Amino acid sequence: MQEEERKLWTEGLDIVRALEKAGHQAYLVGGCVRDWRLDRPLHDIDIATSARPEEVMALFERTLPTGLKHGTVTVMEKGEAFEVTTFRREASYSDGRRPDDVVFVPDIKEDLARRDFTFNAMALGSDERLVDPFGGEDALRAGVVACVGEPSERFGEDALRMLRAIRFAAELGFELLPDVWEAIVEHRRRLERVAIERVSSEWDRMISGRGPEQAMHYLFKSGLLKFVKEPLPEAFMRAAERYRLNGAAWEWDPWGAPVADEASLGNLLHLPGLPDADLRWGALLWGMNIGAADVATLMRALRISGQRTARISGIAGFFERLASRPEQERQAAWVGAVLALGRSAASDALTILEACGYETEAESQWSESMQIATVAELDVKGDELSAYLAKPPGPWVSAALRELLERVASGELPNEKFSLLSAAKALTEGGRHG
Repeated sequence: MQEEERKLWTEGLDIVRALEKAGHQAYLVGGCVRDWRLDRPLHDIDIATSARPEEVMALFERTLPTGLKHGTVTVMEKGEAFEVTTFRREASYSDGRRPDDVVFVPDIKEDLARRDFTFNAMALGSDERLVDPFGGEDALRAGVVACVGEPSERFGEDALRMLRAIRFAAELGFELLPDVWEAIVEHRRRLERVAIERVSSEWDRMISGRGPEQAMHYLFKSGLLKFVKEPLPEAFMRAAERYRLNGAAWEWDPWGAPVADEASLGNLLHLPGLPDADLRWGALLWGMNIGAADVATLMRALRISGQRTARISGIAGFFERLASRPEQERQAAWVGAVLALGRSAASDALTILEACGYETEAESQWSESMQIATVAELDVKGDELSAYLAKPPGPWVSAALRELLERVASGELPNEKFSLLSAAKALTEGGRHG
């Protein structure tokens, strides 16, 4: 445990002891206990207590009433936030997400019984003794995801738990128990009731976390994505369905033609080697032969931010421009892709290629040899062209600048004003941009 994590853990136990000193039961609960037992990094500390919310607020100097209806108060201590929730039992989930009502209860074991997975249903007292009524530690030792009680009941309460089960399995390197997997497949239609933003958040966390290849395997094999609340692009769904049916993966060639009829999912095993979620999305989706337009549609459906959508679809667009090019055209294709989509897209493409084990010396040299990559970097402006050629401004200006950019970027022409003006004159006199 790192020093900052140890400090967070100690402060959490101090809150537990303060509640106990005031005559209440209190425990660290949930993910922090799971991660403590696995010696994983700690990110936040949750506390469960027999104290009612108003008693918690009276006991600590700085509190926030973040969820009084459900018994939750946030206690601020030494700059850290700790969620303190009263032991509770939950009523039915008519909306498939939140309990219709909660009932405060006096016993920690009854509180733990409402939780999703056994390794999230453990509690730790101030004496650091484990309360584990459902075998969470056994699940950790066995490396499995097991539900508290019947999986069908847990997924019926909140269908998002099916995605959480997959995410935990991938993140921890665990297996889904057969009854958990069977319940996911049986009840996958319930995902229709879950807001797309919640689905997107879980999916994005799978992509960005440990074991994204395992997460995507479970996600596609389960068929869950057929039942998200909003339609996803047909090209994506066809690729996901091919994987569900046959599971065959392939190593895609950035210069080769996509093999859409044979391929179902490509580049999957390389995802952990990529440093951020956007690169992983880009590699995965282009590996599935999803073009830039469909990638952008998918990202918008998932409510991914515009900035991230542009980057991820830019990766797909970059590789689209390289596909099926013969060897003698590859440098021109690479340069054209950089001009169309920018140096950042080229950098992303190189990172993905290197993670996939491709030799990128030629592509790197092509990028480095480009003097410029945007019209703004040309040593001539549109008004200068108009004045030099004694022609009124018009669409010809942007067309001429674009051709000058391509010639400079490919090394055919120096980025020097007189050379550019002379070349522009030759273009217009030749009738190409007159």
